[in-house]
Amino acid sequence: MIFMLSYRTEGDGLPVLLIHGFGISFNIWSKLAPLLQEHFKLIIIELPGFGSSPLREGDYLQNCVSEIEQLRLFLKIDRWRVFSYSSGTRVAEAYIQKHADHVVNIVFLCPLQTQFYKAVGLTLAKAVDARFPGLGNWVLSGRRLDLLIRLLGFNSQKSEYARAWRDEIGSCSVGILKRTLRSLPSSGRRAFVTPSVPYLFIWGKQDRITASPRRASAHHRLINANHSAPVTAAEEVAELAIPFLSTI
Repeated sequence: MIFMLSYRTEGDGLPVLLIHGFGISFNIWSKLAPLLQEHFKLIIIELPGFGSSPLREGDYLQNCVSEIEQLRLFLKIDRWRVFSYSSGTRVAEAYIQKHADHVVNIVFLCPLQTQFYKAVGLTLAKAVDARFPGLGNWVLSGRRLDLLIRLLGFNSQKSEYARAWRDEIGSCSVGILKRTLRSLPSSGRRAFVTPSVPYLFIWGKQDRITASPRRASAHHRLINANHSAPVTAAEEVAELAIPFLSTI
């Protein structure tokens, strides 16, 4: 059976693949895309199981990799840039390990690398869910999901975007949300494999999900943002990403 990711394109110029994170696909780029499309042709996808993209059985990360590569071939793009966010950074990591020859450079925004105790918590949650899946369904629905989004995505601060995030993530099947979480290497604890192409990590200093470094470096930049950086710190993200992605 042939699968094809749902996607849309915006702008004109050097091709950039945008890989979304947990539960939010096209809308996560609502603030960043207008800034990026002035410089690039954006290929905005919905990962398998999200939106209109079909889902198949098997290893989720590898399925994402094969579907992204199939899309590249379909669009007849020889090499593209990759811009990934949140759990999508782990998809990007897996993709570049297999198809680095077709990637010019890559940006990891709010990389899904967590602190030890958070990874342990997620590992325990997955173990409990494996035995009592109804409990996991309950946690990822209703007011519990709303609380998690506000706590982890917006640091419990009021935001005009929180409701939209809740509505979109809540419209996803609980099964694909769980599958995304289960696909994180070592529950997100494992450090990223150093890419074989030029790369840039952009971390939010106030991000409650990621284990951001204490200091900026050539490959790691810190911004004043939490995990909602794509919408609440779009200009600061674009200021770092545009010159990097423009490098030939």
